[in-house]
Amino acid sequence: MDNTQKFSGKSDIYEKSRPAYAPALIDWLKEELQLGPQTPIADIGAGTGKLTRQLLELDAPVYAVEPNADMRQKMIALLEDQANFHAIATPAEKTGLPNHSVKLVTAASSFHWFDANTFRAECQRILWPDGKVCLIWNHRKLDNDINLGFRNIFSRYCPNFSGFSFERQKGTQAIERFFSTDPIEKHFDNPVRYDQAGFVGRALSASYAIIPGDDGYEEFLDALRQLFERYAVDGFIEVPHQSVAFLGKV
Repeated sequence: MDNTQKFSGKSDIYEKSRPAYAPALIDWLKEELQLGPQTPIADIGAGTGKLTRQLLELDAPVYAVEPNADMRQKMIALLEDQANFHAIATPAEKTGLPNHSVKLVTAASSFHWFDANTFRAECQRILWPDGKVCLIWNHRKLDNDINLGFRNIFSRYCPNFSGFSFERQKGTQAIERFFSTDPIEKHFDNPVRYDQAGFVGRALSASYAIIPGDDGYEEFLDALRQLFERYAVDGFIEVPHQSVAFLGKV
């Protein structure tokens, strides 16, 4: 399947269940790069605009590049009233932005879907001479039974699951190879609180999650609900996450 279509039909559940990124990460980027009204940003693979809306809070012009029509339309519906928001319907590797037009390129939970070499060349083309790229993930910490249980359920029921996105990237050293020099790596705690619907919805929003009609779908849902009930307190569960960022030049 074309990677740009893997989330077709999932925009509603993605928007409802996917967490934002740690506010401390946004504060760090603002201070590190002196971001503001005069520093345009390209948010690549923007999805429903989870990171985009946080970047807009910096008063910077944000060009949100998203090729998937379902995800992009959801993002536009949520953010179209913001003057600094600009949606672009193109793939990451061919944004259509002018040469040297942005100070920062971000890719939040999306870099693993790109052709890294072609995306690097596009970043080199659109960035200011001193511009940088920040690759970001919300990483499930695996030092706890909740996330280990979550991974075991995916392994049991979802044939396309081969590990969480950030795990796979670190395992291949793809991130380090992308940058021209060693990037700055930062981790920010970002625990996520779910009710049962949100917890199950987060699983269903994954590209590798099975869908209604697939073998084992009802058992998959039951396993997720049982995991939630095992650890929930007063109807909620807190899932350990970190927002992980890699900032550097290309």
